[in-house]
Formats: sequence, structure tokens, C-alpha cells
Amino acid sequence: MILGISVDEDFVYVSNNLDETIVEIPFAIGRNLVNNNWFIGDEARIENVDNTDIVIDKLYYLLENDGNAKIGDANFDAKALTRIFMNNLFLRYSDIEFVTIVVRNNNIKILSKLLGALKDNFDDPNMYKVTTYSEAFISYIKSKDSSYYDNPIALFDFTEKALTYYELIRYRAEDRTEYWKVNKKEHLSLPLDLLSGETGKKVCDNLLCEFAKECIKEVAYNNIILSGVGFKDASSYREFMTFVCSVTEVDTDINFFAKSATLLSKDILNDNFNTDVVLISDARTEIALRVYARVSPNEEYVELVEPGSEWLNINNYAFNVIADDEKEIKFEYLKVIEGVIKDFTVPIPGSNMLRKDKTNEFEVSLTFTQQNFLQVTITDRGFGEFYEPTFENLPPMEIQL
Repeated sequence: MILGISVDEDFVYVSNNLDETIVEIPFAIGRNLVNNNWFIGDEARIENVDNTDIVIDKLYYLLENDGNAKIGDANFDAKALTRIFMNNLFLRYSDIEFVTIVVRNNNIKILSKLLGALKDNFDDPNMYKVTTYSEAFISYIKSKDSSYYDNPIALFDFTEKALTYYELIRYRAEDRTEYWKVNKKEHLSLPLDLLSGETGKKVCDNLLCEFAKECIKEVAYNNIILSGVGFKDASSYREFMTFVCSVTEVDTDINFFAKSATLLSKDILNDNFNTDVVLISDARTEIALRVYARVSPNEEYVELVEPGSEWLNINNYAFNVIADDEKEIKFEYLKVIEGVIKDFTVPIPGSNMLRKDKTNEFEVSLTFTQQNFLQVTITDRGFGEFYEPTFENLPPMEIQL
């Protein structure tokens, strides 16, 4: 069985490849203090009728804020509670072959904790993936015939916490490389409970329409998709629906991202990625990064990061450089869509007092802390077995690309 799971602030939505069923589970967890059993979703709330449970009703916010909770005599951090939640969820399914979890934002705190929770549930790292809604959006479009995406495709996702717009644009570079880029724009949150009356619906309709006009502008779209619980009754938003339907064909699927996460699972299992197309989204970097340094007997450019690389996976990527008189290391990067080359330098530890007449070797480590933020750490390695490290290392330097 292949699972696709979308996670938001309130719910976990589970899709699978065997039927059309979408399971909606509140992102809540509870523990019975008498028998120590764990419960998730609605079960956690139901079991608490006699007040013998401790219930964490908003587990997402613990993930987002590095929180922890005391349950009985024990403290649990967000990752541990999420691991238990996922373990209880996976017990409902048999013969799981692959799991993909997608979230709206590329918040590294949430992504890394979900990834850690899956690592604790599966011994094989080739059985799971954690990424963003944008990646699921790409897999949905890839599942269509090429005529479907001849023109841009757009999506509006409307939930309790945010109104988000996605569009897929295709570029062709001078070297004939094809790029698929997901652009994303987020509106302020629209509390659905305040918009349930007729007046609220009119306010919401106006906001939706203004946001849609701002996003769509003069672009010719092949298709617009409406997703999220806010569109359960899309007919309430007449002005918005009139506008988007006048632009192109409109499809509504409130569970779009859970279903598309299942498609992404299939793509990963089948290695169904076109190497001629470079994908760019909030889960991937659009930069080509290289360094000019001596990593062998000669100074040369060394390619470090390619466009389309998943930045979450670039964590403590290390290489060694050799320095004699250099006081800094120079990096160059190209934003492939903009076509502009920029550079930055990072000082070498002890650069004002390098070991005289001796070769110096340094380890350079790269970690993406966000999509466009790169942390560079340079560590003195002495020179193999000949010289011990002697310089005090500098703190990591964070670069905004």
C-alpha cells in the first residue's frame, strides 16, 4: 500500500493508492493515565470523557514552536509525540510500501521533526518522504497528459489558517534546459467560523476575488484548481467563482494535496522523474553554487549545488580545501531563472596568522537552514598527520542567497 498524507494546523488527511477514500484525522494525541494507552484524532477526545486522559489537541503547534508536553510523570517533545501519533496511524494500514507527508510551508522545524518521526517508524529510509504541498502539486500535473500543462496551471488552497495561491510556470533556458517552477503567494488567514453567515460570506467573497485578480492578472491558464476546507461550499463565493470560471476551467477537490501526495509516492517508487526537466519549488533551490578553491593540487571551480536540489537534504555537506596565503574562500552562485551571477566570501580561521611555510587544510561544511539561507562552517584540520589543528574555529556564517 502507498500512502499520501497532508498535514495542516488542525488535521491529517490520509490518501492511499487502493481506493478513493480520504481519512480525516484531527492532529491530536492523548494518553490514558490509568492504562497508559495512546489515542489519536477523535479517539483521543472520545476517550477523555472520564477525564483520565491527557490530550494534546494542537500537535502541529508543538512542532512549529519546538514545544513539549508533560503527560503523567514524563515529558515528551514534539518529535516524540509525532512519532507516537504516526505509529498509531500506520497501525491502521497493512503492507505499507511507501509514505509521503506534505505540509504547506517549508518550515524546517516542522519538516525535520516529521522526517525524524518517520525515521523512528521505518528502518528503511527509502520508504518515506517529507516535503511540501508544492511538490505534490508538481506530481499531480506530471500525472496529466502534456496538453494539460501547455499553459500555466493555478491552484487556490483555502483553509482556516491561510489562503494560498500556487502556479506552475514552465521556462526554457538558452541552453534548452526546461524548468518547471512553482510560484507561491500567501494571503492573510481567513477564520472560517467568522465567515459562516451571509455577511461573512460576502466579505470572504470580496477578499477571494481581489486576491484572485491580483494573482491571475493577464495570464492565460489551462486550468484552476480549488482545494481546502474553505471551498467545501464554493457556490457561496459567487463573485469569486464568476471571475475564475471566466478565466478558464475550474476543478474543486478539497483533498487535493493528500491525493497528490499519493501520486508523489508513486513517482518516487517508480523513479518517474524526467531528468531533462529541472523542478523548482519551495522544497528545492533554484541556485547553482560553486566554489573556487584548491581541493586538489590545482585551484579550480568545484560545483557544489545544482538547481532543483532539495535543500532539506543538504545538511553538513563537507569538503576539504587547501590554503597557503588565502584569507578567505570565495563562492559563486547563479539564480537560474534570473540569470544573474553573484558571489560571497567566507573568512578562513586564523587567516591573519596561517602556519608559516606550512600547508593548511580546512573542512568546509554547507547546510541550508531555509530555502534561501545557507550556513557555511569552516574548520581547521591542520594538515593530515603532519600538523595538528591550531586555530580557533569561527562560528558558522549564514548567507542569504
